[in-house]
Amino acid sequence: MEELWNRINDVNGNFRKDMEFAEGEIERCISNSHPSKLYNASRHFMKTGGKRVRPALVILSYGAVNKNKETDYEHITPIAIAVELIHAATIIHDDIIDRSSMRRGVETVSAKWGNDTALVAGDLIFSKAFGIVGMHEKGELSGIISNACIRLAEGEALEMLHTGDLSMTEEVYLEVVERKTATLFEACTKCGAILGEGSEEEISALSKYGYHLGIGFQMTDDILDIVAKERTLGKPVGADISMGRPTFVILHALEVADKKDKKELVSILKKRVESNTDIKRALEIIKSTNSIEYASMRAKSQMETAKKELRDLSDTESKRALEIIAEYAVDRNF
Repeated sequence: MEELWNRINDVNGNFRKDMEFAEGEIERCISNSHPSKLYNASRHFMKTGGKRVRPALVILSYGAVNKNKETDYEHITPIAIAVELIHAATIIHDDIIDRSSMRRGVETVSAKWGNDTALVAGDLIFSKAFGIVGMHEKGELSGIISNACIRLAEGEALEMLHTGDLSMTEEVYLEVVERKTATLFEACTKCGAILGEGSEEEISALSKYGYHLGIGFQMTDDILDIVAKERTLGKPVGADISMGRPTFVILHALEVADKKDKKELVSILKKRVESNTDIKRALEIIKSTNSIEYASMRAKSQMETAKKELRDLSDTESKRALEIIAEYAVDRNF
């Protein structure tokens, strides 16, 4: 993320200071307490860091509509922290479901402390997040974030229901992505706009920006699961293949692959393999089609739509930073 943050800081000189302040608060929000195993597990994920895209979206959406030049940290930081905590909790739970042992190049909470502790650690982090949101003076934010979390849980359930369903349509895939990723992105940008006292039109524009950014962001994640190097991704490539999870790229490959390759790919996906040989072969089949290019085109289309939603906002450093995030999101390798 360093390259992205540098690019943003070039156009918004306060950004790094804002993010460093938020980062410090994120790391401090889970204290040392008893039982130590639970709190160590909870802090493990928070300390390993992450993209921190969601806090950045809150801060930048606030800045895009805030008419006061000074950042009111007490006003926006709690929400920036809360959305990152919610994201962290969902990732911990995802890793349990996916049986993931590595994330961002380090052991997952479930791999290090076991599924039972990881499950409760995720619950603890969720509870901390909602405690923060509930104490905020802007009461309406609680409903926005709560609804996003409900949609997120629905998306997780939909994804589980369709794991192994190789007849799943692109429409169902998009429904999963909308709920699992886009709704929290949308909540981040909407809350930021509300905190910045934006107009109804500005709040609507930033909400839609977040929604389309989230869809494009997840599509890019699905592409990276096929094309990225493990050392840059920080986790094994081909995880969606090993889970038998039909992502946008995989669905398109199943549609366009020749008969022989399709049959082989279906067989591998149905087995839900962990064999490196099978995963490597599935990756070869997918890469032999135009599915990566197709998915990239669709992801870029979502990002362009996201940027268009910002057109009517005043030209500010924060607006340009939001445009940079959309541009960078589809070109990243992590």
